[in-house]
Amino acid sequence: MGKEEKEDSGFGFKDKAKAEETLRLLEEHDPNYRRLTVRGLLGRAKRVLSMTKAEEKIKNIKEAMEVFENWLAELEKNKEKKTDKKEKEETKEKKDDKEKDSSPDVEMEDKTKKEDKKDLPADTVPGLGFKDKATAENTLKELEGRDPDYQKLAVKGLIGRAKRVLTCTRDETKISNIKEAMSLFDKFLDDFDTMHLSKQNNPYISLGIVRTCVAKAEGLISEQQKSFIEAYSSVNGEYKRLRTVTEKEGGKTWDIVRNAALKELKEKYADVKLFDEKDEPTKEHLEMLLWAYSPEHARVKKTIQETEEESENNKSEEENNSRKRRSSAKDEESPSKKKKE
Repeated sequence: MGKEEKEDSGFGFKDKAKAEETLRLLEEHDPNYRRLTVRGLLGRAKRVLSMTKAEEKIKNIKEAMEVFENWLAELEKNKEKKTDKKEKEETKEKKDDKEKDSSPDVEMEDKTKKEDKKDLPADTVPGLGFKDKATAENTLKELEGRDPDYQKLAVKGLIGRAKRVLTCTRDETKISNIKEAMSLFDKFLDDFDTMHLSKQNNPYISLGIVRTCVAKAEGLISEQQKSFIEAYSSVNGEYKRLRTVTEKEGGKTWDIVRNAALKELKEKYADVKLFDEKDEPTKEHLEMLLWAYSPEHARVKKTIQETEEESENNKSEEENNSRKRRSSAKDEESPSKKKKE
């Protein structure tokens, strides 16, 4: 028996019976150990398949792999059910709390927030998929230039969905196509970790701080930065939604435009001072802050106050005062009061 097929632990994948026996043996272990062991066995089985020519042996190993894949799919399904149940319970609790504390003003405010959310652009990139190699290539192209952390998250999500589809698919062509797509995604993730691309992520500074920096910049803002800040404001500072908001000039989405601009600035200002003696951001630092980014994220949050959008605040306050006045007027004109008087 070869090194890859060594089964001293009693676990193995030589055929369907061995796989079923492995799952029984694993029942006495904790869930995390079981999951990791099964995934490890699947990985070893794939390597053995790539070096095996015997038809009978290939057939037996594939049957064993199917047992493991079905077990993992069932595990994932149960996990999703638990998550859904938990979310429903949390939603119900929130709803109950809301009904206890609700007032006409609160209800109106919540309704407005929901309507505002509907009007905002989506926060996920459309057109991503895993049905075949061409789709996977197009997916990776669509993700180019976006936030590295989002790229990794999106690809991992697609791999997870692809694995679930494989467990309930019998069409050989479809299986082959999906596996080719997954192979591309696996290579992307390997390269991602090898090149430490997570370090290139550009976390966003809040919209309130960006507004403060606009005032500090004193007319040194470029037209492109103005357009970016307008876009950032249009999504209420929800940076994820910039993935689907397009720049008018170049036609690219603002997350890609921002990352390209910051790449240049980070190289240009790699060794500059970020704060002056008064703890104010330097001119070079402000250039980056106007793109909602700072290498000193934590310090910026401590030293720069947020500026709220004045017009929205005034409008909201005015509406509240107006409602109070109307309510007060109704009380004064009520028949019961007049009768008492």
